[in-house]
Amino acid sequence: MARPVRVELAGGLYHVIVRGNERRAVFRDDADRTRYLERLAHYREKFGFHLLAFCLLDNHVHLAIEAGKVPLSKIMAGVQSSYTQYFNRRHDRVGHLFQGRYKAFLVEEDPYALVLVRYIHENPVKARVVERPEQHVWSSDRYYRRGRGPEWLDLDRVLRMLGSRRSASVRAYRRLMREEVEEAYEDVPSWGQAVKGDEAFADRVLQAVGEPRVVPRGLTTDAVARAVAAQEGLELESMRGPGQGREVSLGRLMTAWVGRDVGRISLAKAARYFKRDTSTMAKGVASLEERMLADEKLRRRANRIVDRLRRR
Repeated sequence: MARPVRVELAGGLYHVIVRGNERRAVFRDDADRTRYLERLAHYREKFGFHLLAFCLLDNHVHLAIEAGKVPLSKIMAGVQSSYTQYFNRRHDRVGHLFQGRYKAFLVEEDPYALVLVRYIHENPVKARVVERPEQHVWSSDRYYRRGRGPEWLDLDRVLRMLGSRRSASVRAYRRLMREEVEEAYEDVPSWGQAVKGDEAFADRVLQAVGEPRVVPRGLTTDAVARAVAAQEGLELESMRGPGQGREVSLGRLMTAWVGRDVGRISLAKAARYFKRDTSTMAKGVASLEERMLADEKLRRRANRIVDRLRRR
């Protein structure tokens, strides 16, 4: 993947995703899950952040955290490091427990906070662990349905968005989880692999941390293709021609992927530019994403193109 932008803002709402190394389990039983929540509670008290929602699955964790003055990176370093030490001691193991650095999106709180909470609580259903969110014991969904929970879970910050009275806001939460929503969390635009929200919000946030605009002005598929061709040592005419060579095909896919990531350029537009079928292009880009997860050199090549275009 291209280099994610790091965004650390006091008061920001973050969707944090933590995965087990090599997709292995980070919780072997309920004692492990309890300890992880204890670590969250401890660092919430120590660092002064708010925990709005959580969901623990066997090999990954979803959190909704509203950061305070202490940067999110310091919060997560404390939680992850202390839990890893506990886990390794208890299970007589050594080495990394989690998959590299956690992933985090700064989410535009209004209007997407509720969309995020719903997404986190629906994860066990999507993972086919349970049939309904309330059946999963290790998420904050059950506390929202009751309207009360442990001191370390900041229910009120979310319930206030649903109503002024506790009973009414709890009913509204249950409706939120039951009814279809106009915009799912997956549909909220992502920017720089670090921000989710509207373009104006993303621009404001990224400029505040010294990053360039999320969408460079006047960016086109042709501009992306020329940048790819220049870096990869390809002829633009060959990329746009009928050739099926490995490097030429990779250049097309990199153009489509980078164009979508940097310029919000649809895969359909890239397919038309190269006179290719849209569905075939989409499958190729999905395959490229999988390759970049495992191939560091390929990720670096994509990073250089992304950085060049964002600073053009």
